[in-house]
Amino acid sequence: MSSGILFRGGSLFLPDRIVSGVPVAVEGGRITALGKEALRRGRRRARALGRVDLEGRCLAPGFIDLHTHGALGIDFNSAGAAELEKVVREHYLPHGVTRLLASLYPGPKREFLAALERLASAIAGGAGLGTAAGLHLEGPFLDPGHPGALPRRHFRTYSPRLLEEYLRAGRGLVRTMTLAPERPGGLELVRHLRRRRVVPAFGHSGAGYEEARRAIQAGIRYVTHLFNAMDGIHHRRPGPVSAFLEDERVRVELISDGFHVDPAVLRWVERLKPGDLICLVSDSVHPCGLEDGLYVFAGVDVELKAGRVARRNGTLAGSALTLDRALRVQVEAVGADPAAAVTALTRAPARLLGWKDAGEIAPGRGADLVVLSSRLVVEETYLRGQRVYRRG
Repeated sequence: MSSGILFRGGSLFLPDRIVSGVPVAVEGGRITALGKEALRRGRRRARALGRVDLEGRCLAPGFIDLHTHGALGIDFNSAGAAELEKVVREHYLPHGVTRLLASLYPGPKREFLAALERLASAIAGGAGLGTAAGLHLEGPFLDPGHPGALPRRHFRTYSPRLLEEYLRAGRGLVRTMTLAPERPGGLELVRHLRRRRVVPAFGHSGAGYEEARRAIQAGIRYVTHLFNAMDGIHHRRPGPVSAFLEDERVRVELISDGFHVDPAVLRWVERLKPGDLICLVSDSVHPCGLEDGLYVFAGVDVELKAGRVARRNGTLAGSALTLDRALRVQVEAVGADPAAAVTALTRAPARLLGWKDAGEIAPGRGADLVVLSSRLVVEETYLRGQRVYRRG
């Protein structure tokens, strides 16, 4: 076996553009050189570096999913190490995801703590080839008036003691928490999370424009599924969405599946949030990847039909989205620049969480990479320079 790879030919996704014919050298699980230096390394270590001819295909950083509840019938609220291993190998890697946060929704306190401990233990033990990089808690400190498909009976009021119980159960792996800052103690909750180096995310909230601005001042820098489970924009009541769109410090999360947010609105957001201020996520739930039919999510019947997951009353209940499909929707339906769409799947989430080893193809970064066809279909996935998926 070679100790590294030299990728040649095809196109390369850089954060702000796509370039052609730039070789990439990978050694010891990291990207070591680009361009002429990569070729020199290839010649110098001809026997050590294997060759991958991209042949008109594209090389992108591995995708990062900051919000996913599971897939293939596996719900992270009940998953352990074996289930995490299975869903990573059979679902996330084939769709180009090389790093993810496993998302948990609120439940009875004892069950929620047990789920946190079980999943944190699986992640700490390296289940899923180390692809799971932490936890996202979608609650329980949320607004009962904006539950979406989450079980409002399990929403709770913030207390420092309760939050610390959750963080201890998460073994230091809780990376983000979605919260409603207008609830009692909400702004102190934001500050508490920042002190513990957890990213506080606005979501499932009844806050208005001014309350959202106060939340930003307190430290909110991220918004969970913008537009969904929050008040929208009215010309006399601008709402929280306006506050987040106008503030260049805030990144927004979007579910680009054609159901959660209309492509016309996605185009508008893309113009208002330049650079790496958009993070595309799946918000997938366990029916994702299964046949159309009836399932139970968070204790309620949902139906998966034609790529859409919803409760009987029509409320969307997560999604059946994969990140490679989100990329194609952004490019084909929204009309986004492909380099910008890839940035929303890679560098933007990496920067939000301060992951300096991921999100870009650059010397020194980890060699988590995706080979895409010209139609943006995942053909190969690499983890730390080792191929872990090949289409077909």
